[in-house]
Amino acid sequence: MRRYLVCVSILVLIGASGCVPRPIYRSDIAPAHTPRRSTPRSTSSRSKPPAVVRPTQTAHPVDPQNISTTNAYQIGVASYYGEQFHGRKTANGEVFNMYKLTAAHRVLPLGTIAKVTNLSNGRWVVVKVNDRGPFIEGRILDLSFAAALELEMVQAGTMKVMIEIVEEAE
Repeated sequence: MRRYLVCVSILVLIGASGCVPRPIYRSDIAPAHTPRRSTPRSTSSRSKPPAVVRPTQTAHPVDPQNISTTNAYQIGVASYYGEQFHGRKTANGEVFNMYKLTAAHRVLPLGTIAKVTNLSNGRWVVVKVNDRGPFIEGRILDLSFAAALELEMVQAGTMKVMIEIVEEAE
């Protein structure tokens, strides 16, 4: 009986070690594989915060003073969404991936490709509209975490943006 309990305990520990409560963000410097600790952590020690994700070079900075709004479809406040919706289905049936360049808009046809420009710093990124939202009054767009990271708006949470249509959905 004791041998049975030991085996069950080991299996439970092995299964629980693979569970991660939130995504792990790694920088380019972090190794692809972190070896497991051989000694268990004490309950009094604090774990290190995850490494910060550095933006890739897909967002293109522009001088904020020279941004032209002549081709703007819409200008307003954008926010972003991530962890709580990661893995859920979007309005067009795709599984939401917070690490892809996507967005949610109330009326743009699903599949529309849009250029979103952060009006405070001039950075812009091209996203695919694959969901509906935002459902908070005063906001025009919900960006994925990756798109918000590219626009450098993650820390602020919301930012004034300009939406331009690059390619209309079929």
